[in-house]
Amino acid sequence: MTKKATVARKQGLLPTPSIPTDLPSIDLTDNSRQVLERRYLRRGEDGKPMESVDEMFWRVSYHVAKAEEKWNGDVIERARDFYHLLVSKKFFPNSPTFTGAGTPLGQLAACFVLPVNDDMGKDAAGIFQSLRDAALIQQTGGGNGFSFSRLRPKGTLVNSSAGQATGPVGFLRVYDHAFGEIAQGGTRRGANMGVLRVDHPDIEDFISCKTNENQITNFNISVGITDDFMRAVEKGEKWALRFPDVLSPLYRGFKGTLEQAEDAGIPIRVYEKVNARELYGKIVKQAHHNGEPGMLFLDAANRDNPVPHLYALESTNPCGEQWLGPYESCCLGSVNLAEHCAPDGEVDWEEIRKSTVLATYFLDDVVDVNAYVPAVPQLMDAAQSARRIGLGIMGLADMMYHVGARYGSLSGQEFGAQVMEFVRYHAMQTSISMAKERGVFPAIDDSIYDPAKLIWQKPESVVPYTKKWGRPDLDWDSVVDGIRAHGIRNAAQTTVAPTGTIATVAGCEGYGCEPTFALAYVRHVDDNGTDLQLTYASPRFDKALTA
Repeated sequence: MTKKATVARKQGLLPTPSIPTDLPSIDLTDNSRQVLERRYLRRGEDGKPMESVDEMFWRVSYHVAKAEEKWNGDVIERARDFYHLLVSKKFFPNSPTFTGAGTPLGQLAACFVLPVNDDMGKDAAGIFQSLRDAALIQQTGGGNGFSFSRLRPKGTLVNSSAGQATGPVGFLRVYDHAFGEIAQGGTRRGANMGVLRVDHPDIEDFISCKTNENQITNFNISVGITDDFMRAVEKGEKWALRFPDVLSPLYRGFKGTLEQAEDAGIPIRVYEKVNARELYGKIVKQAHHNGEPGMLFLDAANRDNPVPHLYALESTNPCGEQWLGPYESCCLGSVNLAEHCAPDGEVDWEEIRKSTVLATYFLDDVVDVNAYVPAVPQLMDAAQSARRIGLGIMGLADMMYHVGARYGSLSGQEFGAQVMEFVRYHAMQTSISMAKERGVFPAIDDSIYDPAKLIWQKPESVVPYTKKWGRPDLDWDSVVDGIRAHGIRNAAQTTVAPTGTIATVAGCEGYGCEPTFALAYVRHVDDNGTDLQLTYASPRFDKALTA
């Protein structure tokens, strides 16, 4: 096989060299193969697959590796490396990379966060402009996160029309209805996250807006919690529901957070004072009722914001694992720990290191080859400014079975911490190496990684380490020294995602960092209106019983 490979041209796919004949095939269970074929293979107008499973993995590997052209790299050789990594099931990217790479659409990110400013039509991030941008993202199969906290409370005067404001919950319903219509014609229903600050005057309506589970079905919702609110809960104090005074001349044209309004000298109006514990109790009661709302800790997130000079963090992606700034996206992938088990209950740390290094290159390449949504150019600008990637894990529970650490125990907590620290360490070391080769992320000046005034500090475990499990020592001082000398390529490097479909295809028993769902169960898959039933049992549990 040479670089002058025969190029395969198929309807709905970009030109792709034929898969080299010496590459191996992936080993999948029947269940995994059925899910993969239904979710990831490109199909023609007749509904039949246009590619084999191995061709799909080659398509993804090749088109992600095309980023190497920018660095005068050997695309075919890097594609071969990526292919081996994928078919070994040691690493999978997020689902949109499988479905979008090598296609005219070319949108490879799972989720985005869009700003929603208090404006009906003039602002580029106004209510309906952001709805338009979100609709275009939804058409590509992407999901969205929004904070509605900048919208004026329901019933507030609107000067331009002398009418009353709809309020955040009203516009949340507008967005939900629009996304419901888009989902009917799409191939992958994009999820959404709606966030409202705990001090917004409409917070109580927001907390209960999904009590009826047939309403707002296209959104997860979460309350944005502040440190001050939790302190008020602890002390049983009154809690002020407040918003910038929309009648103040200083508010006109303002777009920002409540804290930014205070810093700008805009008067803040207190609409009501409520008992903090009672408000917290309403959140807990509603969450117990049907799992929503969730809670997102705004101040904690912003303390760890890698680029505070660009924005304050206000929302996460739909699943809540990744905070993002305006127009930023999730470029996610996961190391499959179940494929890194050594004999005799040991961990193959060297293989985890190798997988982490190559996966970090893979995700950085995705940032460059992703077409995003051309009609929303802010998406590409934001992605390439911070070059966020999110390398995580799946199959943690599988590996815990293997090493004999009980999930949820102190030993299990320590093991999980050591594994993720190891992945983070080598992802950061690789990002530093890429900074030397390819350059730092453009927004590094004034970030926590600015080599001239480095703020980032090496991590410390929240649980004491009492056992090593054979893990090599980590030299975090070398990471600090590396950033000072060379900077870093990616403003964020790791994220632990839920890994729904990719963990199913990889054959993991434990998705993401979660415990095993059940030792035996039947999974119901919607197969174009047909109920496809897949039966699962735990091979690792069975092995333990017969050991």
